[in-house]
Amino acid sequence: MRRLLILTCAIVLVDTVFFTALVPLVPYYSEEFGLSKFAVGVVNGSFGAGILLGAAPGAVLAARIGVRPTAIAGLALLSVTSLFFGFAGNVEALVLLRLGEGFGSAFSWIAAFTWLVSAAPEERRGQMIGTLIGSAVVGSLLGPVVGSAAAAFGIAPVLAGVAGIGALTLAATLLVPPPDSPETEPSFRSLGALLRPRPALGMALIALSPLLFSILVVLAPLELSGLGWGAAAIGAVFLVGAGFEATVHPLLGRVSDRAGYRLPVLSGLVLSALLLLALPLAGGAWIIALLVVLCAGAFNFSLTPGTALFTKSSEQAGVGQALGFGVTNVAWASGFAIGAPVGGALSDAGGDSLAYLTLAGVCVLALLWVRRVI
Repeated sequence: MRRLLILTCAIVLVDTVFFTALVPLVPYYSEEFGLSKFAVGVVNGSFGAGILLGAAPGAVLAARIGVRPTAIAGLALLSVTSLFFGFAGNVEALVLLRLGEGFGSAFSWIAAFTWLVSAAPEERRGQMIGTLIGSAVVGSLLGPVVGSAAAAFGIAPVLAGVAGIGALTLAATLLVPPPDSPETEPSFRSLGALLRPRPALGMALIALSPLLFSILVVLAPLELSGLGWGAAAIGAVFLVGAGFEATVHPLLGRVSDRAGYRLPVLSGLVLSALLLLALPLAGGAWIIALLVVLCAGAFNFSLTPGTALFTKSSEQAGVGQALGFGVTNVAWASGFAIGAPVGGALSDAGGDSLAYLTLAGVCVLALLWVRRVI
């Protein structure tokens, strides 16, 4: 079990390194190609769109040929597209390659979660999910560092090095035995059961975290850059924020296992709404940086309990693990794919304040939904 936990944590860590490496480079690409905030959001959100496209094929592949081959296919595509991203010379190439990264990420993410959760005892499932998400946060820690290094030493060589790490992780999957029993062939007819209140709420909570965070990673780097902060400083802010987030997820998993999902989710929604209301009032770069760090933790309060809630309720509804985690990928990717461009468009239309206030309203609506269902 320990070897499997280490492997799956490594897989999702590599995923999120590629995902968050773009954060410190947002001001560079915005200036290099003359992008509006909406266009920056499209580049960022194309990763989530790729996950949307890859979720169903990833679930089917994991069920038919197994989680290990699916993880290998995902890591291979993720590494290759990330390598070529370093050489992209126009916006269209950036969008297509980010789309490919997201497609590969869907495969490896579904495989990692299905592999681990199917082997984990039910009484430790929340903790295992929290640990796995925590490793994704560690990847979020390293991603801004990679992006800052790319800004300093060259985007192409740095991303080539990270793609090499992805290839090593791919090789490591061959050292861990596949599950004893294959995953049940997914029945898409069972998806109707996910419209019941508890699994539907779980999906919404999974989507909420990337919805909030995707707008933050578009607006905050541009605002900090406008106040004179460089890529290294911006990367450091998100590095500290991810470190704070990494300490939160396993704790949230244990709280969810012992006390239920309601308390951590409600606390996170209240805190998220307050922080979003505070962001438009921030008067300087250091205050914005502090709020970004706090948001990194608060925005993800719903993710671990939401995933645990969805996993348990979808399993009770007869939905297979691979198909279930394909759906979680769709939920997560929908939040990110929608949030980044919509947040950029709202900011272009009415300033950053409009985007942040809209998100605060979304948090309030989610809070009312949680109080009604759990």
